[in-house]
Amino acid sequence: MLKHWYHNSDLGFRLLHPAIRLREWLRVGWMSDRRFIERQFQHTFGYPLDWQNPRTLNEKMNWMKLHYRNPLQQQAADKWAVRTLVQDTVGEEYLIPLLRTYDDARDIRFTDLPDAFVLKVNHGSGQNWIVRDKHAVEESAVRRQFQAWMQISHYVTSREWPYKNMRPKIVVETLLLDEQGAIPKDYKFHCFGGRVEVIQVDLDREIQHRRNFYNRDWALQPFIWTEWEGDRPSWPNGQPVGQPGPLAHMIDVAEQLSASFPYVRVDLFLCGGKIYFGELTFYHGSGLERFEPLAYDHRFGELLILQEI
Repeated sequence: MLKHWYHNSDLGFRLLHPAIRLREWLRVGWMSDRRFIERQFQHTFGYPLDWQNPRTLNEKMNWMKLHYRNPLQQQAADKWAVRTLVQDTVGEEYLIPLLRTYDDARDIRFTDLPDAFVLKVNHGSGQNWIVRDKHAVEESAVRRQFQAWMQISHYVTSREWPYKNMRPKIVVETLLLDEQGAIPKDYKFHCFGGRVEVIQVDLDREIQHRRNFYNRDWALQPFIWTEWEGDRPSWPNGQPVGQPGPLAHMIDVAEQLSASFPYVRVDLFLCGGKIYFGELTFYHGSGLERFEPLAYDHRFGELLILQEI
């Protein structure tokens, strides 16, 4: 009853949301960064994080949460501020067209927007709302959801330093669709020291999510890297996909955007033959996605040269 009232009523949201935020803080907000990271890592991998001698990629990503402080990360992780970084580095032609920004979710008005669009918060991860037809979506539900998301600190829930003290904003962009009317393939370039070493392709995200990995020569790689549901991978390999025509161009764009960081994932879309920037991610899966076979966690860990600032 309360859950329904919270999600479907503006009054219910206003009355219950403070209690929900307090519950989340009592669950994890009081922990030190080190303790929080250690607990998540131990729970996911079943062994303690070696702070003194991290070897795997996941260990090193979690080490970086606590020790790596590059001020440029805070601009790069901000899905609004990164647009300036992309424009200055590779050019504004790679940016998805911007429709509008909001500092307050209560200001969202569908009358100001086209029939289809994407809304996202700048300070979070995965907090997006795809609108294919605004006439089929309840505007007040979108406002409530973004009011909730605007008050979440991704830093508190992940301890990923770039999100600390980030000022929340809602970004509205054009909805990209491929020739079949689907969300275009998401190409994720994992870059180490400014070099693309492996390319992730997420498939059928709206139907049956699958994930493949390729090397720079577009050879399918024999591993999975995913969240797990017990012993089952959440996103196993899918059917092989063809090499994108402008692969060399995409690699060049990714390497330019990654040049300042020891590790970053550069997300690009290919739509209508044009390359679009998605986002920069410094801790893929928050450093909590398991490899199978495990040897690849060590192999990619060797490529990440730790830096402390």
